[in-house]
Amino acid sequence: MSGTSASSVPPVPAYGPYREDCPWCGSRRLRGRSRGAGPRQGAPHRSPVERCSDCRHAFRNPPLTPGPEHPVVRAGVRLRHALAARAMARRCPEPESWLDVGTGDADFPRTARAHFPYTSFDGVDPTGRVLRARAVERVEEAFVGRLTDPHVAVRVRERYDVVSLVQHLERVPDPRAELRAALGALRPGGHLLVDVADPRRLVPVHPVGLGAELVAQGCTVLSGSRGQRVIARKDASAP
Repeated sequence: MSGTSASSVPPVPAYGPYREDCPWCGSRRLRGRSRGAGPRQGAPHRSPVERCSDCRHAFRNPPLTPGPEHPVVRAGVRLRHALAARAMARRCPEPESWLDVGTGDADFPRTARAHFPYTSFDGVDPTGRVLRARAVERVEEAFVGRLTDPHVAVRVRERYDVVSLVQHLERVPDPRAELRAALGALRPGGHLLVDVADPRRLVPVHPVGLGAELVAQGCTVLSGSRGQRVIARKDASAP
């Protein structure tokens, strides 16, 4: 949270634990990686991708945690950030408040600010990187933790005009819970931006059921229901 020092936050390992089930639907019918195989040697910040045979959700197993990127990859990430910000500007040109989930060093808010100069950007991240982002004024308020953590959820409840999850859902152990927590941070009529493309691979890593889940949670999907970037509006009747 905003009063926590960066030095008090423990380091995060490069890879999370292996999963034997799908993080989206819970099925254990996974394919794509030989059992017992680990991250490839000599390939930092990469891990194999598995696909669920039931819901077709693809995910990295073990999951990645934030870390330094190759400069070429970072350039691609910046481009995707700019395209995502432009897409939101067409739907919601002047939001007052914006929460970026899994913001890390707040690279996305820094890029988006060029399109939204009058918007107040906040960030939430499980690491102390968000505190450094606040110190250099990339975000105004910083929350250390996950959006699903009670101490974070209570402070962001129905507070924001826009919530973004940019290349974030594929990194969390329970993407469905994270998605619902993001909707909880939105005001009625607010907009959700989800970008689930992984720039390290040629194949997008995303859950097939994302659009259906948003509709079930009381949202109107405005664009990208079958693509890598989804923009949805939270309806007034949403729970």
